[in-house]
Order: sequence, then C-alpha cells, then structure tokens
Amino acid sequence: MKILQAVPALRVADVARSMEWYRTMLGFSGDPFPATAPHVFAILRHGPAEIMLRRCAPAAERAPRPYDWDVYLRFEGSQFRELHAKLSACGIVTRRLERMFYGLAEFEVTDPDGHVLCLSQELADSSDLPTPAV
Repeated sequence: MKILQAVPALRVADVARSMEWYRTMLGFSGDPFPATAPHVFAILRHGPAEIMLRRCAPAAERAPRPYDWDVYLRFEGSQFRELHAKLSACGIVTRRLERMFYGLAEFEVTDPDGHVLCLSQELADSSDLPTPAV
C-alpha cells in the first residue's frame, strides 16, 4: 500500500485566529468545522499542501531554538525572497534566510501558538546568503 501524503496536525488555542494567520502570512485557505465559530478543527490548503488545526489547550511553552521546527514547507516560484521580506516586516521570522549545505535556502517563522515553520526553496541565486551559524 502506498502513502499519498503526510499532514501535520497542530494543536492551537483558537482555530479561527490560526486560520487567519496562515491565510494572511502564507496564503492558505481554510475549511473549519463547524462552519461557524467557535471552530474545533480546520484543514488548511495551499495547492497540494495541507495543515490540520485542532483546538486544544496550549502546549507548554518552549524556548525557541533555530533548526527545531514543527512543519517544513518547500516553495517554488520566483517570490521567495519577497516572502522572506514580507514576513520579516511582520516580525515573525525567527531564523534568518540562509543557504544550507544541501543546496536549499531556508528561514523560519513562528505562528501565534509557538509552532515553528521552516520555509525553504531551491534558489539559483543563493550565493549571497549566509550559511548556518551552527
């Protein structure tokens, strides 16, 4: 039997707030359940990518550490640096844009519930980017 997809399920304090954050910051659309607030669940979609949200008590806070992400999103297209600039201006970038030893450019953002997302893309013009400090 073949697995078609793995979908992260994130525990969030407020499904509506998280859906709005993922829509505004990353362009996801959401299908909540129930359809009217307060929602207990939602499936977020952006092309073939999905993230599930479940309303739960907030997890214990942890100190943010670079390279310790919860969700990894790989992008394609020509707007990756612009996305980094937009999210930096919003104050949610928690790891700078870097050129990784395996050839991808990556940076991290943190959502309102403390989940760290690593955003990555293969960039042809990444020679100007710093490499990881670790």
